[in-house]
Amino acid sequence: MLLSNGQYEETISRLKEREKEIKCLYKVQGIINDDLPTDSFLMQITQHIWGGWQYPNITRAKIIFEDKTFKEPGWTETKWVQHSDIIIDGKVLGRIEVYYTKFIRLVRDSQFLPEEQKLLDTIAYKISTYIFNQRLVKTLEAIEAEQKNGESEYKDISTLLPGQADIHWIWRYEMVNKMAEKLDFANYGVKAMYLIGSVKNSTSDPASDIDIMLHFKGDEHQKKELKAWFEGWSLCLSEINLSKTGYKTNGLIDLQIVTDKDIEMKNSFATMIGSVNNSAKLIKKG
Repeated sequence: MLLSNGQYEETISRLKEREKEIKCLYKVQGIINDDLPTDSFLMQITQHIWGGWQYPNITRAKIIFEDKTFKEPGWTETKWVQHSDIIIDGKVLGRIEVYYTKFIRLVRDSQFLPEEQKLLDTIAYKISTYIFNQRLVKTLEAIEAEQKNGESEYKDISTLLPGQADIHWIWRYEMVNKMAEKLDFANYGVKAMYLIGSVKNSTSDPASDIDIMLHFKGDEHQKKELKAWFEGWSLCLSEINLSKTGYKTNGLIDLQIVTDKDIEMKNSFATMIGSVNNSAKLIKKG
């Protein structure tokens, strides 16, 4: 089958973009092979990945890692940005951001191609793996020194691997926002949706529920339909959690419904709305 001129040009354009992405990943791998200290490594990444994007001349990168920011001077951040988390041993310690410094054209609702987000995710994964390997070596050295001498040479524990993973609350939190986006507040009689418990406090473990509180103003029929809607989500999220962690649960959402009267009388969970201590986190208002 012969391609039209338009189809031929589109195919060539796509292949050129893939070529740029491959060259970008080769560049990242070259920086990894240099075995640099973490700060130098991250700065090198920000300086050299711009060529992988469709508009390299206006592409700029920024990395936030722990308490440090890595970026080249002389450019201004814009709303045209995509990002990917840097996750070390299950704990989010930073993120890499790529900006277009001016507007060219939209692809759907973004200037970025879907393939560019995949490229950024791959780079973030390579960054995470590099730092993990560095810290793994230091952690093993610290353990060996402590066993041998009774103390570790690494006084700054931030150079070692993190102790507690926070991947469990992150994906749960993302799902809460997705539910809030999909929920028809008016149809189900919901005034507001709040998050409480371990996900709100960023302390979830593999078996933790997602504790959601709804400010409800509807009738009994709406309440029944609302509970069924969340029950469907609960069972689906339970299956996702099983595949991620191996923990089997009978649903993952613990739903609390409060009314105007509950708030007025300060009953049970309603006291958490506007509380100074352990307050509920507002996710969305109807």
